[in-house]
Amino acid sequence: MKQTLLQIYFNIFKILAKIYLFRNPAYIIWVTWSIWKTSCRMIINDVLKNNLEDKKVYTSEKNFNWELWMSLSILWISSYKPELKSVIETILKSLKIAFLSKKLYDVIILEYWIDHPGEMDFLLSIAKPNIWVITKIDKVHSLQFSSPEITASEKYKLLIWSKDFAFINLDDEYFDKYENKIQNKIYFNTNLETPKNEEIKWENYKLIQDNWNIKSYFDLFFQGEKKAFVSSNLIWAENVSYISLWFKILDLINIHFYKKSFFPENIKEININFKLQPSRFSIFSWINENLIIDSSYNAAPMSVRKIILNTLDIQENFFSDYKKIFCLWEMRELWTFAKKEHEELAEFVFWKAEFVFVVWESMKKYFLPKMLELWFDSEKAIYFEDSFKLWEYLRSFLLNSENKHLILFKWSQNTIFLEEAIKFILAYKVDESNLCRQDSYWLGKKWVK
Repeated sequence: MKQTLLQIYFNIFKILAKIYLFRNPAYIIWVTWSIWKTSCRMIINDVLKNNLEDKKVYTSEKNFNWELWMSLSILWISSYKPELKSVIETILKSLKIAFLSKKLYDVIILEYWIDHPGEMDFLLSIAKPNIWVITKIDKVHSLQFSSPEITASEKYKLLIWSKDFAFINLDDEYFDKYENKIQNKIYFNTNLETPKNEEIKWENYKLIQDNWNIKSYFDLFFQGEKKAFVSSNLIWAENVSYISLWFKILDLINIHFYKKSFFPENIKEININFKLQPSRFSIFSWINENLIIDSSYNAAPMSVRKIILNTLDIQENFFSDYKKIFCLWEMRELWTFAKKEHEELAEFVFWKAEFVFVVWESMKKYFLPKMLELWFDSEKAIYFEDSFKLWEYLRSFLLNSENKHLILFKWSQNTIFLEEAIKFILAYKVDESNLCRQDSYWLGKKWVK
């Protein structure tokens, strides 16, 4: 009964979203897959907003990306609480926007996210994209889908619905099974080790440090021609790839709206100062010159490994005298893959850090035994029942250490809240606003000492 009522509720907003789009057609860009999709979506929003001449670009500032949230994104609604008053207010506001609002945007970037079979069909019934972008699949939501292969089959339903172009990541292991079904496809890659394709590529990639800030520099090429020299506060191959990808999309949208390329004959110099979303590889300072890398928003196994490698890269290139501490907590929704993925992570982490502090049940059950089996040192790999016990230990540890440390926080979900432990070791209180889940709704749900 509850599920039936929820479906009726979702359908109300679906109908209202469709009415708005019928009255005010928009160019729709759709980002999907398991990892990096939010970063990818926010990068295109930033690139398009700063470079389209006279078109309004919109994407939700929140991760509104499933059955209810996607409709709310289309309806320009960015706040919602599962409370009666909020529900009534949201319905009234949606009715007004659907039937009375003027055009709110010309281009909308949507993040299509699914966690059970059949959900993609529902999202497709709300809106079909002009451009579809695949990031990369991982084993998240295995409980609902039972395998990444089934997840892939669900998400590749998008193949027949992309009106203009589909952008395919060469680093996704499932694309070659489905690519022949795609007509207008453009390839890109998110790994520096993958051979570059000729459509979109970058060269002469380098990182430069300015105090604690690190910037990337690279040359941007389309179809073998150098189009721009780009500098950005976004670093790592996946982000550089998305910058390149979105400039290609910007070029296509310029041709769509203005019948001309975005790039002139002369090479352009482009600087992107991107505002990072909370807890997506933010670097903070702490006393005694310790540094914190906060990547404590949710993540999949593949993404976690990548963040660890990125941390090692920063340490080796810019903070070589710093010792490494990894604060990690369990991966969720892995179902039958949980034991294997946590044990493999322990093998991956082995010898990559001087200390590893872990939180939550799967880390204790699977990760820690494998780590201790490899490491033979119970003082270097330690389990904590919750974030606050970790904070208390870490604070004392850092205050009494003669070394400087680079501390990585990775993984969090809405019952773990490791971001709350970070608050107690920040040098500047203002940095709390750059942590995830700091609005009144989440703070009201958290247990804070």
